[in-house]
Amino acid sequence: MAFDGIWTSEILGLFGWETTGILVLDEGRAIDGGNHHFSTGRYEATDNDIRISLAVEYHGTPRTMFGSADKTLSVIIQGKLEGDAIVGEAHRQDKPDQKITVRLTRRSDIPPRG
Repeated sequence: MAFDGIWTSEILGLFGWETTGILVLDEGRAIDGGNHHFSTGRYEATDNDIRISLAVEYHGTPRTMFGSADKTLSVIIQGKLEGDAIVGEAHRQDKPDQKITVRLTRRSDIPPRG
């Protein structure tokens, strides 16, 4: 699949792009992690468009995202493949009007199994 790989994830903040962690996309599965969180979920892609659904859980102090600092949340990322990057927006599943600009940058293919 064109989207399968290891990606760095970033959000656009007040001072520019801020790295939030690593996202692995593999045959419809999405696994993400960073200093204070991990998440699992699924993704669906058509042509250059992708929709990633993640269940996020903080294992440290929750970061204020989408207006609150919840220990768990469901996030949807919708984006478009542009070269080696996916650019789009993220929102909480329960707050679709609160959006954050995101960028995922491909860093590597998935190593072969076995």
